[in-house]
Amino acid sequence: MKQLSFAICLAVLALTGCKKDDAGDSSTGTPTGGGTSSVPSTFTQKVLLETFTGAGQPQCPDGFVKLDNIVAANSTKAIPVYIHYSDAMEIAQYTTLQSTFANGLAPQFPSGMVNRTPSLSMVIFNRTQWQSNFDVAKVKPAKCGLAISSSISGNTASVTVHSGFNEALTGNYNLTVYLLENNVSGTGSNFDQRNSYNTVTGHAYYGLGDPITGFKHNNVLRKVATAALGDAIASSNVKVGGEDIKTFSIPINGYNSNELYVVAFISKVGTTATDREIMNVQRVKLGSTQNWD
Repeated sequence: MKQLSFAICLAVLALTGCKKDDAGDSSTGTPTGGGTSSVPSTFTQKVLLETFTGAGQPQCPDGFVKLDNIVAANSTKAIPVYIHYSDAMEIAQYTTLQSTFANGLAPQFPSGMVNRTPSLSMVIFNRTQWQSNFDVAKVKPAKCGLAISSSISGNTASVTVHSGFNEALTGNYNLTVYLLENNVSGTGSNFDQRNSYNTVTGHAYYGLGDPITGFKHNNVLRKVATAALGDAIASSNVKVGGEDIKTFSIPINGYNSNELYVVAFISKVGTTATDREIMNVQRVKLGSTQNWD
């Protein structure tokens, strides 16, 4: 009955409450007001692809192509996030993730993490390694999952995230909530995308200019609603049928509310770059609800 009451309360709350790089838009959820059901016994394993990029980094368009290909072939499982460096879209999360996961190595662009899972003692991979690591991550058994309800009121978003478990897991776990924006553009070097492939015949970005003026950046990480590495999930909820619920109020002034998305994920807490892992991830268009799946 407790889980049913949570679901009913959430439903009431919800009722009141460059095109080349256009990845991940298939996960739009259902209109707010649908609510969420009780924690299911099974979940779909999804994969978070956190990619380090920058408008001034000329190799990044090739990363756009490789990530787009992964998402296009795995639209129900691949969830992309672009974390910007040294441009108008950079936020503090870039520095946090680099210092936590780079293992002392200099940053490369583009590079990225696949569910923050290590391979060969590395967590941040170059673009030639994304596909193989994604293929491993997407077939792992899902031990937990998420449901998200969201609404918009003026310049504020309300987001409620349910973390559910179908196993009693050992260790400590955090919930992290990202706010993303699509179709971000502006004027000048802080937005125009440098492009090493302007003269490379056959490349998807051939002939588009260097830089590409008016470039539309998608899946841009705008805000982190939780602590940088997540808010603690109560250990008493990490059990078969267990559910942890957190609600966030997020200012969205300055952003296009029609282009905003929420990405939430459960991660295992660790002390080194290689002993952390994202267990599962969910995405929804802001103003909508994504039930468990």
